[in-house]
Amino acid sequence: MDISLFRGRFTRLNKRLRQQAQNHPETWSQMLVLSAIDHLNGMATPSKIADAENIRSSNLAALLKELEARNLITRTPDTEDRRRSWIGLSAQGREALQASRARRDEWLAEAVQACLSASEREQLEAAGLLMEKLSRYSGAEQS
Repeated sequence: MDISLFRGRFTRLNKRLRQQAQNHPETWSQMLVLSAIDHLNGMATPSKIADAENIRSSNLAALLKELEARNLITRTPDTEDRRRSWIGLSAQGREALQASRARRDEWLAEAVQACLSASEREQLEAAGLLMEKLSRYSGAEQS
């Protein structure tokens, strides 16, 4: 397998999906943060978000400030540790995230239908499972 060729193809598809996501006022970085908050499912703190998206804390602080100013996130102080705050999606933030995901899903579904045969769609579904497996690889010995 030509890994460089595979990476390039994967990168081009990812870039195309990012282009679809940029057809709205939210920036890609903001959408990544909103998505991380969603995936952390009520357990989001600035440090957990930074770890999840590999964002420097200074950059994340600015992004969170922008998202809060736009009423896309909520901050709730921790009742036991006042230094910590829990970050959640506001109703408006959840709506923005869902709209972005829907636009990308719509484009991808249209592209899959238009470009791939039934057999190729089955192969793509199987490849999706493999991509998920690759995304969980941490560099440590896998069993």
